[in-house]
Amino acid sequence: MERAGRPNPMLSSLLTFLMFMSAAPRAAREAPVHPVPAAEALLQEIDRRGPDAVLRQVYQSDERWQQVLDGIGSGTREWPQVAERLKRVAREPSEELTIAVSRALEREPANVLAILGNAFDDDDVCSLNTLEESLGRDYAVALRSVERRQQALARVGDPALKQKRDDCLAFLDELKREVVRNRGSWFDK
Repeated sequence: MERAGRPNPMLSSLLTFLMFMSAAPRAAREAPVHPVPAAEALLQEIDRRGPDAVLRQVYQSDERWQQVLDGIGSGTREWPQVAERLKRVAREPSEELTIAVSRALEREPANVLAILGNAFDDDDVCSLNTLEESLGRDYAVALRSVERRQQALARVGDPALKQKRDDCLAFLDELKREVVRNRGSWFDK
């Protein structure tokens, strides 16, 4: 029972919630039509439906595709495995997958090293062979990105990944030399 003169705390909470919801943009309240599942769920979906069907479905939506690329770029957990499975059937988005995997070197290099040599070539991922433009048009940003990848890789201590780490570091050294050498032609002044 409510006492005269005392506000009902549940009613106050409900009113506050309703005011908040009415002020929030409609799009922010609505769930996405096709949310991108976590990497583990995508791997299960790939197992169930095949990588080709999953790639086609995700690639149809720019927003969903970008979410997958961002997940891969994070390098966390199973995302590099998702990239590897999709890369095997990818045609048009193949370069985008390679670039996303190369970005993951800065964050979770051991996870990236674990998938090199199969669907992803270490030269393409580590040196961005023919994909240098993915570093952007700002020289300082590109150079810092390469250096962050080198620093992250240097911290990988797993003996099973030593050879891949060393190979990738050699490719990154080459990429860094190319970034410096081509400063005038690859980057904005």
